Order: sequence, then C-alpha cells, then structure tokens
Amino acid sequence: MYEILLALTLIFGLAAVLLVVAAQRGLPVIPFYLLAGVVAGTVIDEGALLDLAQWGIAFLVLLFGVHVDLEAVRSRGRISVTVGVLQASIVGVLGFGAGLAFGLDSVNAVYFGIAAALSSSLVATSYLDDTGEAQPTYELLAESIHFTEDVLGVLAVLALSAFVYATEPAIEQFAVAAGMLALALVIRYYLFHRLTARLRGDPEVMMLVGISFAIGFIALAEAANLSIVVGAFAAGIAIADDYPHSLELVDTIDDLEDFFTPIFFVTVGALLTIPGLETIGYATTLIVAVLVLNPLIVAFVLLRGGFDGRTSILTGLTLDQISTFTLFIAIEALAAETIVRPLFDAIVLATAVTMIVATYTSRHAGEINRQLRNRGVVRALGEPLGERTQVTEGLEDHVIVVDFQHGGRQVIEACTRLERPIVVLEDNPVLFEEIRDECDNYIYGDVLNDRVWELAQLEDAAVVISLTPERDRAETVVDLETETPRIVRVENTDAAAEFLKRGATGVVYPDAIAAERVGDDLEALLSDDISREEFTERGQAHFEASD
Repeated sequence: MYEILLALTLIFGLAAVLLVVAAQRGLPVIPFYLLAGVVAGTVIDEGALLDLAQWGIAFLVLLFGVHVDLEAVRSRGRISVTVGVLQASIVGVLGFGAGLAFGLDSVNAVYFGIAAALSSSLVATSYLDDTGEAQPTYELLAESIHFTEDVLGVLAVLALSAFVYATEPAIEQFAVAAGMLALALVIRYYLFHRLTARLRGDPEVMMLVGISFAIGFIALAEAANLSIVVGAFAAGIAIADDYPHSLELVDTIDDLEDFFTPIFFVTVGALLTIPGLETIGYATTLIVAVLVLNPLIVAFVLLRGGFDGRTSILTGLTLDQISTFTLFIAIEALAAETIVRPLFDAIVLATAVTMIVATYTSRHAGEINRQLRNRGVVRALGEPLGERTQVTEGLEDHVIVVDFQHGGRQVIEACTRLERPIVVLEDNPVLFEEIRDECDNYIYGDVLNDRVWELAQLEDAAVVISLTPERDRAETVVDLETETPRIVRVENTDAAAEFLKRGATGVVYPDAIAAERVGDDLEALLSDDISREEFTERGQAHFEASD
C-alpha cells in the first residue's frame, strides 16, 4: 500500500508542477505527463507502476464505453466493422510477419502484430468529445471505428488469456465474456435509463450508482478469471449516457477521466527505458505501421466505400496511436513472462511517441489534409466525385449550400419557397439518398477540391451558405477566390470577427439565433400575443429545426 500511495503522490505532484508550465505556454499536456513519468520512474517501483497502469487503462476503457453512442454506432455498423476489421487484419498479418522476420517466436510475433494493428481511442476521444452537439461526419465514423477496434482488443485479451497465459486452454472464457456483454446491454436498454430517471437531481447517488456498476462488473470479471479490462469495457456499455437524466453521472465520469488520464500517461513515461538497438528496431517498425500504414488503409477503405477524401483522411488520422489495449496486453504478458523485454520496451516507447504525435495531428488535422491533397495523396488513393453528382448546366443566381445535415434542410425549404435554384455540397454518403430525393442539384465531395466548386458553378452563384461546424471547411469557404458572397457558420464570436475580417459576407451564430428566438417567443408570451400552448409548440418547432 505504501508503494501505491508514494507512486500516486509523485505522479500527481510532478504532473501538477509540469502542467502549470504547459498551461502558461499553451502547450499540449501529454508530453508533460510523459516527462513527469520519466522523473517518477526513477523512484517508483516497477511493480507498482504496472499495477497503476493496468487500473488506469481499465478505467479509461470504462470511460470510452460510457460515451459511446451505440445507436449511432449501429447506424454506421457495416462500414465501421468493415474498416476496423480490414485495417486490423491487414496490419496485424503484416506485423506478425515482421515479428517473425525479426526473429521473434510465434507468441511474441503475435504481440508485435497486435501492437501494429490496434489503434487507440484514448487521445482521439479527448478531442472528439470537445466539438459540441454538431459532430461532423469524420468524428461519427471515427467513434464507431474506435468501438470496433476496442471490441477486437477485448477479443485479443480473451484469446491470450485463454490460450497463452492459461496452463490449459480455457475456451469457456469467451462464453463468460459474451454473457457479461449481454448483461451490460440488458442493463443499458432496460434498467439504467429507468434508474437514472428516478435518481435525477441527486448527483451523489448517481455517482455511487455509476461507480458501483463499474466495480461490480470488474469484480465479476475477476471472479470469472477474466481480465479486468473486459469487466471495465462491459461496465462502460452498461452505464448509459442517457440525456437528460444521467448528466450528473456523466459529469462524475468526466471527473474520473481527469483522475485516471494523468495516471495512465505518467505511468507510460515512467516505464520508458533507454532503448537498445533491438528495441529501437521494433519500435520504429511499430511507429511506421501506426502513424502511416493504419491511417492510409483506413482512408483507402473509406474512399472505396464512397466517402470523400477529406472525411477519409481525417478519420484515418484519428487512428494513429497505439491502442491502450496493446499496452494492457503487453503488461499482462510481462507478468506472465511470455513477452521478451526488448519488445515490451519497444511497445512502451512506441506508445509514448504515437501519443505525442497524435496530439499534433488532432490539432492540425485540417492542415495535414490540405498538405496531403496538395501532394496528390488523396487523388492517388482514388477520391470519388462524379458518380454522385448531378448539376444542371448554365445555372445562374443559385444558392450553394454546404452541409445538408446541419441546417441545410431549412435553407433548402426557404429557397424552394422563393423558387431559387439550389446546389447542395455534402460529404456524408449516408445522406445521399435523402439529398437526391429533395434536391435537383447536388455534389458529393470535399470543399477543398477545386473541381467541386467548378461543378457548383461558383462564379455564377448568388451566394454560398456554409453550415458546417468544422472550422477548416468554413475557412476554405471564406478563403475562396471569388466575388460571390459567402455566409459561414461560426461557433463563437471570436471566429465571427475573424471570418468577417477575412472576407466573409456574413456569419451564422447558432447560439445567438437560438437566444433571439427564445427572447422573441418569451416576449410574445408575456405580452399575451400567444398562448402557452403556442409557446410550447414554437419551442418544439425550434428544437426539431435544430436537431
């Protein structure tokens, strides 16, 4: 117990000091967490570090499961499963072959293949959750692909536990794990939302209920001789992120994330060692596979599945980190003495490097996409365009609407009443059938593609209305070299001032519009111009319009 308390004290003490520096300079926090770990690793016993890392990973897996929108995942299930399984299978086989080529035995080659194949949801989730309600297509795809890869991670943990760590094969573990996941789904859909509805407004009780479920599933996994990460994953699925009754629970879960994230990253830093040539060779191969091969394969499969270049590249960039499941597997393998030490050190080193790189790619994904397009990478991968495009030649004074799903329907309705021709630009193939049914002119493609604007006949348009919540797409519209007026959506007043200065004709600020609508409706109600029933109907209409 003393070792654990000492470790926690050093972890949070060092992290706090270094985070002050990061905050003052506006720098990403992950490198500072890792640096704190390097310092702490000189004092903390490795056994305590491994225990902390396992529990940190387990709770981070729990937190990811809580925030997963299973309905959204199910709606994109086919493409997500296809992308996740294809990418993991291709890279896993290549990684296994590379491990054998390095001279590793078959078991260690399997570890090498898993490390190369599985990508993490950890860094990606931290910024996917920050975008608000209007999630762009690539974030929705990324979340469901991460879920698929986490399921593959659970299966890998089960397979290794049953066939490698056990003295005798224990196939029944798969049945037990399946039963736990089935129990989690039953709780999520038939029990938890009813429970949270009864407990709303009582955050303390909600917190205790959520933690009880988490500990209960982990204990159940331990009793069944399963890995704790399997129980944590099932617990995350069971605890529904069910608005509005579970807001208190979600806030508590987010507080747990703030607690366990430093533990994870600091322990990764503490496990780093001075690498030898063998470790550097393994780590370099893993880094190339995760940073280059995985994103390219994901982008290629999505492009072949009908997605545009930008969505495909940005989705791929969210899978450029070694998975937390990989590190968990490596720690379990080290405890079971089935992994060679240079490979374990290489996995830790590759985890640290890819996590640092992921903080950069998550912040600059739009610019990276621009560079890849300019260098012909998107074209080489095969970007679709013509097969989902229909535009009448010779259009004039038409309205170009960017992004159908985030308010484009309302703009189209208004233009239809004014008998104004419309051209819709969209990058989500899921909406293609609906767009084709409602619009005469549409283009499926990336706003960064000059050919898209040629097909939209930009120079003859009356106005461009961009409703996308993604800043880099809005910037592309603002920076178009044209005299055509451009109106873009913004998420804050600073962005509004910047875009207007850069040449935007106008901005759409949803929060301000919503507040103005509420104010007008409230004034009408208080002046007895409308009844309470009509006030309620207007509120419902505004909600449906913004959905």
